[in-house]
Amino acid sequence: MEDKQKKPMTKAKAHLFFLFCLIFEQLGNLIISYTKGFTVLWPSLACLLMYFLCFFFFGKSLKVLNLGVAYAIWGGVSIVFMAVISVTVLHLELTRPDIIGITIIVIGVICMDMWGVKEAPAKKEPDEPEENSQT
Repeated sequence: MEDKQKKPMTKAKAHLFFLFCLIFEQLGNLIISYTKGFTVLWPSLACLLMYFLCFFFFGKSLKVLNLGVAYAIWGGVSIVFMAVISVTVLHLELTRPDIIGITIIVIGVICMDMWGVKEAPAKKEPDEPEENSQT
């Protein structure tokens, strides 16, 4: 049998997984309004599935992406997307303080993305020995 070595995840694949995470989370956020407090079976199951897939892909993307930056982007995208959906689909209103707050969050996320740490630190594999281990 051929010995298969694990290839490290590429940045492009991590970003694709992160995009899937964002999409599934937004779908879950949209569906949750139809669960009526998780009392309607099919929307509830669909919502839980979307959140499971969201966290699955988020965890995968964190093999390469920095947790703090990824989480900030995730939160910022979620806030903006749900604000737009609330106004356009659910016909809710945003107040001036809502809009100011969302703008501040977006500016903060952009700052983190442009000037923050871009990658997660290299992670040591579990079977690698400690560099400075005492024997």
